[in-house]
Amino acid sequence: MQCQFCKKETVDKIFYINMSGTIYQIPVCNQCLQKRWQTAVAAGQAEEFHKRTGWRPGQQEPRHLGDQPFPELAVEGLRTRRRLKALHFQLDEAEKVENYEEAARLRDDIAVIERKVYSHGN
Repeated sequence: MQCQFCKKETVDKIFYINMSGTIYQIPVCNQCLQKRWQTAVAAGQAEEFHKRTGWRPGQQEPRHLGDQPFPELAVEGLRTRRRLKALHFQLDEAEKVENYEEAARLRDDIAVIERKVYSHGN
């Protein structure tokens, strides 16, 4: 997944932002996140930035890929797709660090979920 702003391949954070009832997924690297924060602070919009993202420097990590920020709004198919995306991301990371046992476990988990999805048509 690419950073929304600089298009780097490595994304550090994923934000789900609800704007006017539409949920947007914003992948962002740490460098761009810090730049966006500084821009918001300079414009006097730090609190608005915090409201939209739920993040500010020094705070606990924001949402990650696969998290469900609006679980009561997410239908089953959306939750399944988010889970699959998260597992694929974790699989890529496990392969990068050559953790083959974890990668094999993740491939098995993905296969189980995909069999369910494709057999039910979700």
